[in-house]
This record gives sequence, C-alpha cells and structure tokens, in this order.
Amino acid sequence: MNSEPPSVSVVESSPPLATVAWVMIILTTGLFLLRELGVILKPLLLAVLFAYVIIPFHQRVKQRVPGRFAIVAVAVLFLLALAGLTAIVQSNARTLYEEFPALSQQAKSLIGQFTAYCGERFPSSTRMISELTQTEQNSENVIRDLIGRVAGVAAETASVGVVVGLYLMFMLVEAGRFPQRVRSAFSDHRADQIMQTIASINAGIADYLRAKVYASLTLAVPIFVVLFVFGTRFALVWAVLNFLANFIPYLGAMVGYSLPTLYALLQFGFGWEFVTIATILLTIHILTATVGEPAIIGKAVGVSPLVILISLAFWGYCWGLTGMFLAVPLTVIAKIICSHIEATQPIARLVSDE
Repeated sequence: MNSEPPSVSVVESSPPLATVAWVMIILTTGLFLLRELGVILKPLLLAVLFAYVIIPFHQRVKQRVPGRFAIVAVAVLFLLALAGLTAIVQSNARTLYEEFPALSQQAKSLIGQFTAYCGERFPSSTRMISELTQTEQNSENVIRDLIGRVAGVAAETASVGVVVGLYLMFMLVEAGRFPQRVRSAFSDHRADQIMQTIASINAGIADYLRAKVYASLTLAVPIFVVLFVFGTRFALVWAVLNFLANFIPYLGAMVGYSLPTLYALLQFGFGWEFVTIATILLTIHILTATVGEPAIIGKAVGVSPLVILISLAFWGYCWGLTGMFLAVPLTVIAKIICSHIEATQPIARLVSDE
C-alpha cells in the first residue's frame, strides 16, 4: 500500500488591493491636511513646546502671585522676550543689509586674491575657478534677497508669537483642569491609561527640551565669547543663531558654523583672525557634538538617528523651518504613544535607538 505524503499548498498572502488603495488615500489625505492646516497647527504645537518650558516657571510664580495674575505675568514676559529677540534680529538684519555693498566689494576682493593665487600656483585650475566666479552676480542677488527676507521673517515671527502667546495662556489655564476632565469623561481604568500615556509624553518631551536647552547653551555661549573677543560684528546674533540651529539635527550645526565663519572671512580677510576663529568654532562644534551634547542628552530622545533624519525631511517638507524645529519632539511623542498601544509596540521598538 503506497502512502503518499500529504501535499502542502503554500498560499502567499498579500494585502488586498482595496487595503493598499485605502492606505494610500489616507496617507495622501493626511499629508495634504498637514500642509493646509499648518497655519493653525504650527503655532499650536509651538505653544505646546513652550508650555513644557514655561509651566515649571509658572508653578514657581504661582507660589507668590495669585493664579490668574501669574498666567498673565508669564504670558506678558514671554511676549516681551519674543519681542526683544525679534527687535534684535530686525535691527541686525537691517544693518547687515545696509552694509551689503561693502561686504560685496570685500567678497569680490577676496575672490580676486584667491583666483590670482590659484592661477599662479595651479594654472590648470584657472578655467574651473573662472566658471565658478561667473555666477557671482547671481549669488549677490540671492544673498541680498536672503538678507532682506530675514527682517520679514522676524516681523512674521512677531505676529505668530502673539498667536502662540494666546494659545499658551489658555494652556496654562486649562493645565490644572485637564486631569479632572479626563477622569470625568472616561472610566477609571481608561482614564488611568490616558493619564499614564500623557505623563510619559510629558516626561519625554520635558527631558528632551531641558537637555537640548543646556546643550545649546554650552554651544552658543563659547561661540559668543570667541566672536566677541576677536571683535566680530553681530556676535550676539551668531550666538543666538547657533542656539536655535542646534535644535535642528545635523543641518543646524552646518548652518551655525558656516554663517559666522563666512562673515569672519569677509570682515578679516585671509588673515590669522579668520583662521583662528574658524578653527576654534570648528573645535567647539566638534566637542559639543561628540562629548558635550551626548553627555547632557543621553537617552532623552531614545529615537534612531535614521528615523530622526527621515522625520526632519518629512516635517521640513510639510512646514519648512518650523517643521524642522518640531521634528524631534513630534517623533518622540509618536514613539511614546506607539509604545503604550499594544498593536503599535513593534513600531516603537523599530524606531528606538536601543
């Protein structure tokens, strides 16, 4: 009697076409809504981040000032600080724009010296250098337009700051009432889960912001001291630029180093001052990126560097510069939420840096 082994049929399972179509529709709709609702969502999310920084200060103020007056005082201080920073940026941008003709002549002189030096030392490179300098006029127009837009961005920041301040004021009012509202809206077990997730998000974002502020200060303060000692103009602006740019992973360090270094080149020329400033600033950036920031931040983020880079590109595409600032906090929030939902816990482990 011949016994044949049972045949095993392997059926390759694949998601139905309708499921794929629905996923694509949802993703496309979500991306469209993010871009269209950016005017509303960006100030709201910025207010949320500022709330993590201001709420501890607000709690201290409440100990000495009645509740509602404390909210008004904190909001007014925030708006005054934003207005002061905006005024500094506008003033320096206006001065820089007025000095642009002199800086342009200095740039032409430096390019001429560099071309002559390369033509004398490396004759074969003369043609390549001349082709690079043919776009000089276009580069001047781009730089002039960029400097002119800085003042416009500062003015726009002031108007956005008013909206952020209003959001922040209402958040400070509602922060104490929110836990009670959650417990009245859900069952005890569900309310505990929601509050636990919110507590994890609060702890993660607060740890990240606190660590990032300290790390940015360790970068900006030495840069300001170096530029101020060497007499570099707009030293405070370059320091503030480095402080803010440090919140943008990877790209921020490049911008924070290149702009003050290039300005030092225009101000001092190919001299020992420029070489010393460029070397010291590069050393500060390297030490901060490799020693200082990892020691301060540690595991505060807990997200893979590749995921951070992808998040930076995505939110930058959606909301521009503001999206780059929000990229890491939004990624941390998404990771924490995924880690508290059983179905999405594998996603949280995939994006983790552990």
